[in-house]
Amino acid sequence: MVEQTCCPSPQRGGAEGQAQGWIGVACGMVEQRVSVPFGELNLPLCVTSGQVFRWQPVGEGIWLGLAGGQMLLVEPVGTRWRLLAPSGDDPLTTFLHLFRLDVDLKQIHTLLIRRHPAWAEWIAALPGLRLMRWLDAEECLFSFLCTPANNIPRITGMIERLCERYGEPIAEWNGHLWRAFPKAHGLANASESELRALGFGYRARTLIEAARALAERGEGWLTSLRELPYEQAKRELCQLPGVGAKIADCVLLFGLDNPLAVPVDTHLWQAVRQWLLPHLRPRNLTERAYREVTDWFHTTFGELAGWAHQYLFTAHLLQFTSPRWGKGQGGGHKG
Repeated sequence: MVEQTCCPSPQRGGAEGQAQGWIGVACGMVEQRVSVPFGELNLPLCVTSGQVFRWQPVGEGIWLGLAGGQMLLVEPVGTRWRLLAPSGDDPLTTFLHLFRLDVDLKQIHTLLIRRHPAWAEWIAALPGLRLMRWLDAEECLFSFLCTPANNIPRITGMIERLCERYGEPIAEWNGHLWRAFPKAHGLANASESELRALGFGYRARTLIEAARALAERGEGWLTSLRELPYEQAKRELCQLPGVGAKIADCVLLFGLDNPLAVPVDTHLWQAVRQWLLPHLRPRNLTERAYREVTDWFHTTFGELAGWAHQYLFTAHLLQFTSPRWGKGQGGGHKG
């Protein structure tokens, strides 16, 4: 059930409210409501599980998200969610898209458990976890270029500093001017020394070179990869500076809707070795080992490989105890 209210004036960029509630926020904003049971969506878990980096709590139960040049305020009210965005935006469409609320989560759970019973415990431990979908594949690419040898709090800080310096204004709220993620052409002309001063280190040059390479390929090239088979799209992405298998898989999974992508980072690699494929324990994460892990996910889960990945990754990220699954598996270990 969807309800919608709208209070016009002032326009985008001029609304200011209080983080402690919705009073004073409505003017110049559009408000919509949608019913989603908690078991179908755990928003705090989704936005803190390494899928996105521009969400933060701004009040009692209220979250603010920035994506694709849009600002979205979200507050749970019973089984409903209140959605608030600058006038002219469609917060409901944005919300449904970001959290894939067109997908039947219970059916996903049933299929994952049917294909591998170990997922039953992780699903039970992570109620409402959903695979997220970025609004802008370009923003997804440059955000994940910030992730190598990094952690989520540092990545979040780097991205916010980048947006503060190069991003266009979206809206003013709670006394702060919130900005969009910069476009590739802006990053292509950025100063490497300035990016280093913002804390990007060696990633500064990578961001600039990747932005220039993307510009050379022309507008629409990145989104056109949606139409390619998984392996071909991944090869194309890996031609960009700084993009290896893991970043390519992140962009394919979260930014380009490719369900076969399985990003194998440190957390997933450790989880797979400890809990699922013990013969990999003595090995390092080489290109061959990466391929072996992704092949296992494809064979086991098929088109649900990306969903399966997110549950396993998040379980290890939050250091849940693994289930005891099969002889020789790492039951009882923590990540």
